Amino acid sequence: MLELVAQIARTREELQAAARRGYARAVAALPQKREAADPEIAIPPGMLDALVAAELARPGARAALEAHYCVAMPSMLATQLRRAGGIEEKLFGQRLELQHTPRLSAGLESLFALVAQAGLRCADVLGAATPALLVEGRSWGEIYSKCHFGRSMPMLYAYPGDLTGHRDPLEWIDARYVGPLVHELSHFHAREVPAPANLHEALAAWIGSEAWPGQLWPEPGAEDALPGGAYFAAVGGFLARTIGEAEALRVQAGLLDLRDALGAPCAEALRLYGFLPFLETGAPHLLSDAFHPARWWKLIDLHRDVRLAAEFQKRLVLPLLEGGRAAQAQWDAALDALPWQELPAYRDPANQTDRKLALRAERALQVRAVREGMTFRSQRQTPPGPLQLDKAGCELSAPWPGVDAVGAPPVHPYPPALCR
Repeated sequence: MLELVAQIARTREELQAAARRGYARAVAALPQKREAADPEIAIPPGMLDALVAAELARPGARAALEAHYCVAMPSMLATQLRRAGGIEEKLFGQRLELQHTPRLSAGLESLFALVAQAGLRCADVLGAATPALLVEGRSWGEIYSKCHFGRSMPMLYAYPGDLTGHRDPLEWIDARYVGPLVHELSHFHAREVPAPANLHEALAAWIGSEAWPGQLWPEPGAEDALPGGAYFAAVGGFLARTIGEAEALRVQAGLLDLRDALGAPCAEALRLYGFLPFLETGAPHLLSDAFHPARWWKLIDLHRDVRLAAEFQKRLVLPLLEGGRAAQAQWDAALDALPWQELPAYRDPANQTDRKLALRAERALQVRAVREGMTFRSQRQTPPGPLQLDKAGCELSAPWPGVDAVGAPPVHPYPPALCR
């Protein structure tokens, strides 16, 4: 046991050191550098834990994981924060004043209010007590680097393919980057983040879109909705339905352990389910998509039933923990085959969170991701026919011909309590 603890500590430090080297080498290799303070490079909690667990589970995956998370990602961050003479400097070097970015001001005010209403201290979970203290006089790069992923990962939707055209930087930020920044901030600052990464991401998508609905439901003339984000947010929303909305924010902030909120067997099963794709394939990306949120809903809900939870543990969880072969298809098939009519959520009285989840489902099917050059945008689109509710399957569908540009399907789970 002591040897295992030492190995974990050693691996953590090796990965952190590798990320620092990856960033430093990328900065040194830039042909032109802008003057800016570098963040203290560090792989954040949750991601670091997942990387250590991944190496323990599949030692041969270390090289691929390190190449992605300690070299490629920090290098892209270095380009965003330090490259001079290019479009990155125009965006990440821009200093902000909230009076010139009304949408950003509104989005941040709403997020800070949501956090405060849950009884959390904004300074602890968002990095500042007020939006002004977070933003005023700081560059976009400084603001992003204070986010959970901002010290080792590049900002989403600011990759080279996204940074095209010539626009006023403040106008650009206010039209394109309110949703992404609110999302990044919604990961919160926490020493212990919820696992697996799918749930951490799902809660960020749900929290961010509660504060800023335009993050998923595109506002006219705006460009900051997140392609495919509604499906992640559906998982976070169902977790909030199960444990309470304020409690969901406490989970994200590391103040409530999922083992206490859902029970240890459920938390264990969720962690294994999120890790299955890596255990099975060894692919370096540790965050699979959430385009089948109903499976996550069922996995959470079945653990409210003692008999169903015991059967699931015996059939799928225990064999994996005892060294059995990882097979995501078996878990998926078991969850797909479980009728909602046998689950507690189907028998629950409908509540306000159910109604909000229903609206989210309806909106998700009226938004499509499209590809524009090397980037993706979300657009409101009217389906070619009416939405159809399958009450037996608790699923809403739209007659689109197939998935959209990021793979989001034309079906979405619908609150079981509203399907009776």
